[in-house]
Amino acid sequence: MAAKLEEASSELYERCTNAALSSPEGRAKIFGQDELLKMGVVDSAQALLELVQGLMDAQLIRLMQMEGKICYALRTKDDAAKIVTLNDDERMVYNQIENSGTNGTWTKTIKQRTNIHQTTVTKAMKTLESKKLVKPVKSIKNPAQKIYMLYHLSPNEDVTGGPWFSDGELDVELIAITADAVIHFIAQNSWKTVYIKREATPDADGISKKRKRNETADIEGSHPKSRRAGGYETQISYPAGWRGYPTVSAIHHFITEAGFLKDSSALAESDLQNLLDVLVFDERIEKIGNGYRTCKGVFGATEAMKNIMQGRQVGDAVEEVEGNGLSQAPCGRCPVFNLCEDGGPVNAKNCEYFQTWLRA
Repeated sequence: MAAKLEEASSELYERCTNAALSSPEGRAKIFGQDELLKMGVVDSAQALLELVQGLMDAQLIRLMQMEGKICYALRTKDDAAKIVTLNDDERMVYNQIENSGTNGTWTKTIKQRTNIHQTTVTKAMKTLESKKLVKPVKSIKNPAQKIYMLYHLSPNEDVTGGPWFSDGELDVELIAITADAVIHFIAQNSWKTVYIKREATPDADGISKKRKRNETADIEGSHPKSRRAGGYETQISYPAGWRGYPTVSAIHHFITEAGFLKDSSALAESDLQNLLDVLVFDERIEKIGNGYRTCKGVFGATEAMKNIMQGRQVGDAVEEVEGNGLSQAPCGRCPVFNLCEDGGPVNAKNCEYFQTWLRA
């Protein structure tokens, strides 16, 4: 009889484990009495009670109460084997921590609820930590308080502050690195890189440097020598209605696959959305429809581009000078000025920055 009861209890535990692992809640799934009866191991509540009692004695299942109803939660076999070896005080402390879930509980709260002396609580904590049944967690709300929770659980954001916090403190360096990576990724997908070919200019004293051929050179039948033949790369905006700008999902996939986060799975799209909102407020990126783009290539050319356009070496450093009223207009310093024409990829009709400047 005892053998059959033990066999039925094991069968119930295995079926509950499979049901939990296949559910969205995983091992945190809570079972009601009706659910256990539907497992089909026994056909009466009385028989079910005997099986559940056997599992509780083996510490494989624990009794809970939710909304006034009795329910049950599973424990792993490894944890159950460790719990069986605990004394009464250690088990009382463990139960308090277990009931706190992902919020964790403070040692002072454990002392008050168990009515156990602080020295005994401290000793029990050391035992539970050594068996890897519980772990300490630093809370952002109360950094001075030591909070404990089950070893296999991950604390919720109310305790840790989310992925932007480390050891209870805001990780400014992580935020800066992630922001730079986000902006770099958006920039790569916000502007189309084109190559602008520069026409050669004559290099002779007294000869006009216009782009058309020199009259003297035409008479002599030879071409003037070119000081610099080549061009430079610049960026142009995509046409209106472009739907290829990176979305939150695309940016989230890039960040989680980049490999610089310790736990990329902890970064949810909602967390990344908060960072994107900050970057928009700081005017480092723009919200376009359901995607984002950078302002790169709009507010000014890079130093390398300026040097090439003005015939200097790429590495030459030039201080930015204050322009006059004309050069302060969008067209005066536009890095894609040479591409701007009617019907072209850049033109005055679809230049949103020109309209913004006029309204200012």
